[in-house]
Amino acid sequence: MVGVPRSTGCQLCRKRRVKCDEAKPGCGNCTRYGAECPGYERSLKFVSEKHHVRTRKKNSSGSPGSSSSAWSVATASGGSPRGPSPTSIVVMEPVPNRGQFVSTLVETARAAIEERDASGYFSWVRFGTVGSHAILDGALCSLAMHLVGKDVSDMNMIAHSRTMYGQSLHNLQQALHHPTKWRASETLCTAILLCIFELFAGTSSSDSWLQHARGIGILMEQRGAKAHKDGWDAAMLLSFRGVLIMSDLFFPRADECFLTRPEWRSVMRDRGRHLLQAPDFNDEAIEAVDEFNNRLAEIPAVVKVGYPVIEAAKRGLPIDLEAAATTSKLAAACHIRMSEFWSTNRHLFPEPVEAPSADPQSLYPVILRYESRWAATLQLSHHATMCLLQEFLQQLGWSQPFATSQKEYAQIILRSVEDISQGPLGPYRIGYAMRIVYELADAEAQEWIRGCLDRFKSTYAATDKQTYPEMRTDNKGYR
Repeated sequence: MVGVPRSTGCQLCRKRRVKCDEAKPGCGNCTRYGAECPGYERSLKFVSEKHHVRTRKKNSSGSPGSSSSAWSVATASGGSPRGPSPTSIVVMEPVPNRGQFVSTLVETARAAIEERDASGYFSWVRFGTVGSHAILDGALCSLAMHLVGKDVSDMNMIAHSRTMYGQSLHNLQQALHHPTKWRASETLCTAILLCIFELFAGTSSSDSWLQHARGIGILMEQRGAKAHKDGWDAAMLLSFRGVLIMSDLFFPRADECFLTRPEWRSVMRDRGRHLLQAPDFNDEAIEAVDEFNNRLAEIPAVVKVGYPVIEAAKRGLPIDLEAAATTSKLAAACHIRMSEFWSTNRHLFPEPVEAPSADPQSLYPVILRYESRWAATLQLSHHATMCLLQEFLQQLGWSQPFATSQKEYAQIILRSVEDISQGPLGPYRIGYAMRIVYELADAEAQEWIRGCLDRFKSTYAATDKQTYPEMRTDNKGYR
């Protein structure tokens, strides 16, 4: 027969026959001895049944599959549709292993995303390892369950995804303190998945992903550039580099973004391997994406030096002249390099077309629609970066005209929000450009952006208006 252990402690404490304090996400005994707490879910155990010989009964419902689920257990007395047996036996229906369960869940999440959005999501995850590493399986489950739960509006699934996130975070912390596991590819992948979870779900705060991304950057740095040169590790670096750059942009580090160093620039390129894209994806487009990210990695250095200068200038306070000169030099050089990038690669980005807005709350009766999601994302990121650099240059007395004005860039971004923000990944695509253009928009456009952020937050927690500056009170700005 099938029995269930009476103890409510964790599985390891039950095995050791010691009292468990049942703390969450891991019990005190496991934490004290450095063991990975296996959790509190009761597992089935099989015990012998004495003095009884039972025969199987027919399934009264007449439906072979109605008496149990794929995870159920049929006993000698439990209604198996098979014929009688002269002995007492336990018959287990096919039970999927952990790898099958995780793979199915991730495929469901990926299908839900690709049905209404871009393809290729999760393309950097090595599915051959699923089921082999509990730490990675837990992180995959937490993210996939959240995405599926949001897609089908299942609050129980969303709540369970948060529980799994907490357990996975605890397991990650243990791995990072392990003498060898901290360098493992599975540990890095787990950290990235949990950061993506924070982007979509939010945890302690809407910007917790920034701190987590910063930690991943430190982990990658400590592993070294060579560790990310090939295979899975290279794919993880390429998939996550944008988030790393954004974390340095909004929370500048003491030194430059490590991705600007020569040894990292060389590994931060696909080099025809199609690590993230399908084999038939345009090689020239992949090279353009790599080049853009290499140039984008230079922008945090401008912000780090220039932001205090600009804020002092806006408030009428004395400015650091040396820092101002450095900012002008860096911003001008980056502006030239971004302009060259656009001139060289513009043919890869189809021009948007005008279309009537379908949003009754839109500020723009005519919006811009794009043929390609990836191309639009890069295009708007380029425009946002040019807006940022031009703001630094103008505040520091730059007098030369720009080929495309800040106003033109800002209006393109604002008119693109409705189209590019569609789908589960929409806020992720438009988030950087919206954050930059918000500071340049007029009061009415800022109010409209904040309304968009409220809608986005239900599926993408990182777009929280609480992390944005207060609305402007003057008559300046673009719309």
